[in-house]
Amino acid sequence: MRQVKGFSMIELLVAVLVMAIGILGITALQLASLQNNRGALHRAEAVHLAYDMLDRIRANPLGTPVGQPYGGLDMTDVPPNTNDCYAGNCSAVNMVAFDQAVWKCSLGAFHDENTCQALRAGLVIPLETDQPGLPLGDGTISVDGGTGLITITVQWTGANNAIQTVVVTSRA
Repeated sequence: MRQVKGFSMIELLVAVLVMAIGILGITALQLASLQNNRGALHRAEAVHLAYDMLDRIRANPLGTPVGQPYGGLDMTDVPPNTNDCYAGNCSAVNMVAFDQAVWKCSLGAFHDENTCQALRAGLVIPLETDQPGLPLGDGTISVDGGTGLITITVQWTGANNAIQTVVVTSRA
């Protein structure tokens, strides 16, 4: 009787096939994990930007108690022209335009606007390479004067070109 040692070619091919399927599954899982992490990062940044604007409204005496001057900023509205309020004294009215411009430029969709380029050149907001903002990020600010509710909406393009939105509502 002959004793056979080792594996047959079929056994080896089956083992390689099982390993390949396992590696493909792990790769797909890793890819899904990376996409979900990027989505979570974008949502966290959107919430941070919304609360940043809410804090700016609350810090400006003209912005409280109901924040009326800040309201009416819509999607696709370009950042308003403004002076650098960090460099010099600004009135409360000038601070509204400055806050809106810094916020809109930080969202990500308006990198090419002159106001955003000037704010980056003056180091008021980080350079695009340091803080690019959200993919096609934009936002709105609406204020209900009767109830004093401030609603800040941040919108961006997520995975598969799906529109993602974060809405923060607060009293002034």
